[in-house]
Amino acid sequence: MAELNIRQDRFLKALLECASIDEACRKAGINRTTGYKYLKDQDFMNEYRTLRREAMQQVTARLQKASEEAVAVLTEVMNDKEAPHASRVTSAKNVLDVAYRSLELDDYQKEIEEIKSTIGRGQDE
Repeated sequence: MAELNIRQDRFLKALLECASIDEACRKAGINRTTGYKYLKDQDFMNEYRTLRREAMQQVTARLQKASEEAVAVLTEVMNDKEAPHASRVTSAKNVLDVAYRSLELDDYQKEIEEIKSTIGRGQDE
C-alpha cells in the first residue's frame, strides 16, 4: 500500500474525529475539493476503512464486555413485580428481539457458508 502524505494523514485522522467531511477538511487545514479528491483515492480509502474497522473492533469489544451487565439489568427489570408494566414489557421485548436476531444471524451465517461451499465446488470443476 502506498504511503499517505502528511495532509492526507491529517485529513484521515480528522475524518475519524469529526461529524462531517467539511468539518474534517477544516480541521485538517485542507479545502473541500482536496478532501473529496482524497476520498476518491483507493489507497486513502483502504487506510480509512482499516482504521474505522479497528475502531469498531474496540467498540465492539467494549460492548461485549457490557452485554452481560445489560442482560442482567433487562432480566432484573423484566422480573421486578414492582416495576411499571411498560418497563417490564419493554425489557422482555428487548430480550426476545436480541434472541431472535441472534438466531437469524446464525441462520445467515450457515447460508453464507453453504453458498461459499457451493461456489467453491463450482470453481473446482
